[in-house]
Amino acid sequence: MPNEQELRAEIGHVLFVDLVGYSKRLIDEQGELLEQLKELVRGSEQVRAAKEAGQLIQLATGDGMALVFRNSAEAPAQCALELARADQQHPGIQLRMGIHSGPINQVSDVNERANVTGAGINLAQRVMDCGDAGHILLSKRAADDLAQYRHWQPRLHDVGEVEVKHGVRLEIVNLHGEGFGNPAPPEKMWSSRPDGYRFPWPAIFILLVSLGAVLYGFFLFYHNPPPIQRPLAPPKATPAAVTPAVALISEKSIAVLPFENLSEEKANAYFADGVQDEILTNLARIADLKVISRTSVMQYRTGAARNLREIGQQLGVAHLLEGSVQRAEGKVRVNAQLIDARTDAHLWAQTYDREFSDVFVIQSDIARSIAEQLEARLAPEEEKRLATKPTDNPEAYLLYLQANELAHVAASKQDAFDTAGLYDRAIALDPHFALALARASIWNGTMYFMGRQPDRKSRARALADEALRLAPGLGEAHLALALCYYRIDADYKKALRELVIAGAALPNNAEVLDFSGYIYRRQNRWGEALAVFRRARELDPRTANFNGLPDTLRLLRQWAAARDAYEHGLQLEPEIADGWLGLAYLRFVQSQNPAEARATLDRLPQTMKSKPLIIVAQWDYAMLARDFTAATKAVSNLNRSLAEFPVVEPVEFYEACLAVAQADFEQAHALLEQVGPLHEAGVRDHPDDPIFHAALGKYYALLGHKDEALREARRAVELCPATKDAVSAPLYATNLAFAEAWCGDKNEAITLLERLLTTPGAEGVTLARLRLSWEWDPLRHDPRFQKILKGPEPATVYQ
Repeated sequence: MPNEQELRAEIGHVLFVDLVGYSKRLIDEQGELLEQLKELVRGSEQVRAAKEAGQLIQLATGDGMALVFRNSAEAPAQCALELARADQQHPGIQLRMGIHSGPINQVSDVNERANVTGAGINLAQRVMDCGDAGHILLSKRAADDLAQYRHWQPRLHDVGEVEVKHGVRLEIVNLHGEGFGNPAPPEKMWSSRPDGYRFPWPAIFILLVSLGAVLYGFFLFYHNPPPIQRPLAPPKATPAAVTPAVALISEKSIAVLPFENLSEEKANAYFADGVQDEILTNLARIADLKVISRTSVMQYRTGAARNLREIGQQLGVAHLLEGSVQRAEGKVRVNAQLIDARTDAHLWAQTYDREFSDVFVIQSDIARSIAEQLEARLAPEEEKRLATKPTDNPEAYLLYLQANELAHVAASKQDAFDTAGLYDRAIALDPHFALALARASIWNGTMYFMGRQPDRKSRARALADEALRLAPGLGEAHLALALCYYRIDADYKKALRELVIAGAALPNNAEVLDFSGYIYRRQNRWGEALAVFRRARELDPRTANFNGLPDTLRLLRQWAAARDAYEHGLQLEPEIADGWLGLAYLRFVQSQNPAEARATLDRLPQTMKSKPLIIVAQWDYAMLARDFTAATKAVSNLNRSLAEFPVVEPVEFYEACLAVAQADFEQAHALLEQVGPLHEAGVRDHPDDPIFHAALGKYYALLGHKDEALREARRAVELCPATKDAVSAPLYATNLAFAEAWCGDKNEAITLLERLLTTPGAEGVTLARLRLSWEWDPLRHDPRFQKILKGPEPATVYQ
């Protein structure tokens, strides 16, 4: 029996967490969900702090867990907010949470592990049981404790009394606010009424309709509440068409507009942008705020008159921060002013005249002042981050800002090398500059991802490891490590784990959400990817974001929605090549007319038309139209020095394809022989990279070397199966179908194409392309292939 000492009661602050719908999942899915929940909990600052202080007990509960905090009545609520916000990056997980403070007894179980009993933990579970997905419910006792603090009061909403197990009646309070919680009344609050009566909301609102247009608008709002996510396809009119509804704009939302450069040396513009960016980043670290990302605010540069009300509406924020920066002779002056975007009222202003070395103090002080003006609570760890200087070396900081500025606009291989060099120089001046190490790692990882240089791979990992060693809590360092796992190792589980930690430290960072979405796509979790990209759009509403939401809609063959998303993006950023390529593709597959795509690409500025990928697209659409004259002209513009194998093949390869399409096989073989050594060297130098095997397989197929073609094409599929990468695998499967078609294995090719027509990501397999492309000419007269071409395009199947 436990002795009297072991049963001594104390007050515990309990957070019960439950996975909604857990029992309906398959056994292996249940294990994955529990592991993801553990990752969310491990990423919580509250959990880590309580663990380090020895003030936390964690209990597994089968489909969730109980966290018993012994240090603070606020801890479970703050932890619930962290979990709810981190959970937004994992749409496949639905959590409900319950909080209660009450007596607990700490005991040991049969395995001598810490356990807890008592009314405190029992009632916390009862409170949680009242909730639906997304709810954070509190007992009246726990809510009363929080109500003593000003920052909690507006988030606490009484929902009434409910009867729970053993006839106990509890008063329940719903905790929700901007970006967390579920504002809807819990279902159990109505179904538990003694007479089973439900309040007649529909009848009441039908009556209200007769009172006039205002109440009718409220009726629509109630029955069709606006989604948290931004609409997929805004109207194709003015930029104001993406303006969020005023009712959805949070009081604690802000955008930091580009600061004006008042320095005599206009080359110091990067410094003004850097100061603005660091203030934005500091504010974005505060979870209680909604802060718009840099890419959405940079279009509002100074120089032209700003319509602040319109900007606030376009960005969906209640407040704007603007200012100016002047740097000269070792000193810096920063002016900043906070404006209510709804009324143009000036709420706060301050001028700082300091030594240049105090620029970090200025940036932190501005962020802290803004948070105070917006009544945003700063958690202790957020306060600590604001007070931390990234470096003590002013010259290293200036180089870091220059690298960031160039990284934002880099448009060539030389720009990429120059950016990496600036980061390296900053790190050389201050080897302890963890933020520069993290950003340098991310940049080197990007260079490896795009160019496959082995030295960039090792450099990215070493920089990320060193950044984490120097600053274990730095969100950017965890983001850098996540991208190493994602881009270099293809270890998506570890990447997501690091992104959860990064997201907790960087709660307003759209970059973290975007990369989570990219990983979900590769894991075949397309629905979750869409949800995450839409959430990222809230934080980055004025960016084209061509690699996120529009691309995913295109990969899912949601043609109309994807086309609207690309057109919307091009309204915002008309000089993004990826946007024009995506729009051209969509116009082709919707119309099944290559002329539509060619007309789209013809609208590009001449400077963009010289880009290799644009030239290859022009060649491809000319080939689809069987306009071989135009195809020849297009490929003649492909500068051999710009072609970057294997993404862009050598000129001779495209000329060989032209010859094949015109049945001039002798000419085709002569041209292919010229590029053969390059393809074979690619596989020899990169034996485990499927992209090189696929390129070599296509080369052999065009030469008619059946065994070699099928060997290489199949090797690419083996190296990248759909279970490993659901985005790239369909491309390699399409390449295998091409090899089979040209090597005489028609049945195998057609069977594979039938499957790919319903597979997300198989961009080369649409009815439009199958009907027109020279690539499928060997199948053209096969009855099975003809049957496919005559039917409707099947629905794309995805989760």
